[in-house]
Parts: sequence; C-alpha cells; structure tokens
Amino acid sequence: MKKFLLAIASLVAMAGCEKTIDKELVGNELSLLEIKIQGQMGTAVIERDFDEARATVYVLERPDYPFSAVPVEGIVVSRGASASISKGETLNFSNPERRARITVTSESGKTLDWYIYLEMYDAFYVGEWAIVNLKLHCNQRVAGVGDGAWDTPLNGSEFGTFGIPEYDNHIIISLDEEPGDNMLTGTIENTAGADGEYAHFWGVFAPYSEEKPLDMDPRLRYLLPPGLATWKLDLTTGQMKITKDNVTSTMIFGTDEWDNTLFRFLLPDAGKEPSQNGFYDNMWRSSTELFYVVQRIK
Repeated sequence: MKKFLLAIASLVAMAGCEKTIDKELVGNELSLLEIKIQGQMGTAVIERDFDEARATVYVLERPDYPFSAVPVEGIVVSRGASASISKGETLNFSNPERRARITVTSESGKTLDWYIYLEMYDAFYVGEWAIVNLKLHCNQRVAGVGDGAWDTPLNGSEFGTFGIPEYDNHIIISLDEEPGDNMLTGTIENTAGADGEYAHFWGVFAPYSEEKPLDMDPRLRYLLPPGLATWKLDLTTGQMKITKDNVTSTMIFGTDEWDNTLFRFLLPDAGKEPSQNGFYDNMWRSSTELFYVVQRIK
C-alpha cells in the first residue's frame, strides 16, 4: 500500500513539474521558421544551436544582384514572436561574409539574433557549347566477356561515318527566370550544325558493316535528343532530367583532365541481356556511359 501511495505521489509531483515547465516556456519561442528573399532558389537551410542561429539562402549568381538592398518576400517566426524585418523590407548583404542580421523577439520580450547567409549558385552550364568529342565508355566486366575497359569516340572506326554529323552541333542551355522549390527548369537544344544532320549510333565493327550496322540508337540517341527539349535540375542531387516527347534521360556534369566540361549520361545496365556476338557484347552489353566533351562558346 505504501508503494502504491508513493507511486501516486511521484505522478502528482511529475505533473506539477510539467505544469511549471510549460508555464515558463510560454511566450519564449524565438525561432525563424521560414524566409524567402528575392531570387532565392529553393528553401532556406535553417540551423540553431542554442543561441547560435543562422539560415543559409541560395541565390542564382548574376552580376546585377542587389546585395545592398535585397527585398524580403516572406518571413515566418514563432507564434507570438516578431522579427526586426518584415515582408517588403530589404536586407543588406554588401559585406565580405554576405551576411545580414534579423532579430527575433519572443512574446515575453526575449531576443535572438539570426544571421542570414547568402550562398551564390553558379549555373555554369547555362550558355552555348560546342561539341569537342562524344564517347561511349565500355567495360567488358559488366557483361562478363573479358577484362577490357575503354572509351570509344563516336567519330572512330567502330561507328564508321554515322557519328560524325554530331561533331558540328551546338548545345544551347537556357534557364527559366523563376526557380521552383529546390528545382531549376529550362530548355536544352541540340542544334544541327552546318550539315543539318544528327548522328546515328550505328556500330559497324565486324560482324556488322555500314550496310548492316548494329543499331544502338534505342540505347543512346534519346539521351541528348535532337532539337529542343526541357529540363529540370534538382539542386539537392545536381542531376538534370531532360525530357522530350515524354521520354526522359538524366544528365550529370563533370570535367576531364584538360578541364573540358563533360555532359555525362549513365546508362542502364545491359550486362544481363542475351549475348548475340562479340561486338554486341562489347558495345551494347558492356556500355556503361555516354558523355559529350564540350567547350563553352558563349
């Protein structure tokens, strides 16, 4: 019986403590929940460690960005709290840290300084690019037919003359004005060069020939399709999804040893597809990536 009464007493004491704690916390919240400024890309990254509070906002890098007077398009703080800045006012980021301060005042009168940091996003891929080379990476281990791995240029002997028309093409990437939440959108155009033609991914290495080539267009041609397509780039992954006629590919970016930019397309695994002959194994079943080597024109 004593144990039971002791348990009841403990519960009552705990309830009393909870009421006291709740009472002390009422009106003391100092959180910055959301902020939106002009040109912001995606949502702000908000972090707080006791009295150290910050938010990082990503904006598109451009020469005319108004660092000294950036309009605030929206701000949300804790219930009952207020902020030293409101929608329609401006923040000054014209300092080496690209930092501005917002003070949040709780309902009870406590204050906390939040520091807002600008991170500039370089959409380096926007512009016009010339194709320097176009290569197919193959790895025989994927298909289980050997240990060789190599890059085959599209203008090489394995593709005869079928790949050459792609080499005078230009790739033009444009960016839409208003970014979505953590997402950029735009258009990408693979323009035909002076010959007005696009490449075919037709292999001619024996036992195939120019008269009867291995047609790899279904595996490769849709990746950077001829003409105009749309794209979406996820800022969290850096992957660009390219879509034309309801068919979508995924492009990522890289550089080679000569600092050329690479537009890379990782290929679906074809290693377990039926084997037909040596060339099919090497060039279709063993292919893992197609990449465009490009240089900026403007």
